[in-house]
Amino acid sequence: MSEARRNLGRAALCISIALALAARGGVPAAHAAHATTTTATGSVPTTAAAPTTAAAKDPQIAELDTQIKNLRDQYHAQLDPLETQVKALKDKFDPEIASLEDQRRTLVEATKSPQVRELDDQETAELKQLADQEKTELDKVRQHFAEERKDVQAKYKQRRQELVAKK
Repeated sequence: MSEARRNLGRAALCISIALALAARGGVPAAHAAHATTTTATGSVPTTAAAPTTAAAKDPQIAELDTQIKNLRDQYHAQLDPLETQVKALKDKFDPEIASLEDQRRTLVEATKSPQVRELDDQETAELKQLADQEKTELDKVRQHFAEERKDVQAKYKQRRQELVAKK
């Protein structure tokens, strides 16, 4: 649970930083929030779509691609040092906090009766088993949807190829 809170805190911090950068003119606010959100949650970062034959012919598209790349470079030039600072602070304080939390947990456990500790151990074991079962089920669902995405992408890729072949 504390790891989830830390990750949520990091995500909020990254979003705040990105929005502050956007307010200063670093990148458009919508792009800053979206790019940071995807990074903070571990999703695939946004990238420019692969150039199509129309994109290769249109100079406006090439110019937009260049502008996008430049803005992303500026964004990362400003964000990367901040992320380094956040990581350094995390590396500095997390071990100390974890040590103090362990000491507190040990003291709290020492005050419990053996029957309560046994119940706590049983609860922990059942919750761990349930979490393992949940993980397995989620992996199955993710795999199913990954296969569905591949099928849809293949279908539309084939349709695009058929359209290009007709021209």
